[in-house]
Amino acid sequence: MSRTDLMSDMGSKPRLEFHPPDKLISDARYQRSVSTRTGKKLIRRIVENFYWPFFGVLVATDNGDGTYCLLDGQHRAEAARQHPRVHSVPVLVIDEMTLAEQARAFVEINRSRISLNPLQIHHAAVRAGDPAAQRIDKIARECDVRILRSVRAIAQMEENDTLAITVIGWIHRSLGVAALRAAFIHGREMGAASGLSALMLRAVAQCHKDGIQDLTARLTRHPPDDWIARAKSRAAEGGGRQIDHLIALIKEAE
Repeated sequence: MSRTDLMSDMGSKPRLEFHPPDKLISDARYQRSVSTRTGKKLIRRIVENFYWPFFGVLVATDNGDGTYCLLDGQHRAEAARQHPRVHSVPVLVIDEMTLAEQARAFVEINRSRISLNPLQIHHAAVRAGDPAAQRIDKIARECDVRILRSVRAIAQMEENDTLAITVIGWIHRSLGVAALRAAFIHGREMGAASGLSALMLRAVAQCHKDGIQDLTARLTRHPPDDWIARAKSRAAEGGGRQIDHLIALIKEAE
């Protein structure tokens, strides 16, 4: 692509301004609603933990009547409206746009984002000093379990690797440190070539929490893939969740 092509049709350059949150409006014809359960929860979290360095800059188009139509930052704008100490917010203002142009801008702004996955969020939280993330990281390292930073093909994973950060977080919150440690230790003892799966980690943690004894002896009676295949077969035949069948199978083993 030539320099001429790069410089052509770039649109007008936006300007950074500060405006009262009440002057920022949303167009329901293309914007998503902030009144959903998830939206309200996000807004409440922003209000309760308001911190300017995390707020960022909103994007809006100038309506020409003293109001600005939001293209990005609806939830943050609503949180600012609800916060008693926030009277103006930073806005990247674009000159007046047609409805079609606004809708296109909304789509492109959101399409251009690359969302963080749970693995990336966990490792960033460890670096940020989040207590729960650091505790999970410490337990994993003590148990010689490696929480990967990105999704890998199963064929590339080693026995002590895991992608199951969402389940690991749930075990830590709901079942406790001892159950998480047991899940890591027993999961590694099983020696699954494809790493520690979410299903097996959760099942082992629950069995430990329920006081099931001799987990190592029980779990090593069958290969990891065999356990999971049996649980899937039971679920297919009789219904119910695979995790519940897997826990039952482990408890039945002698």
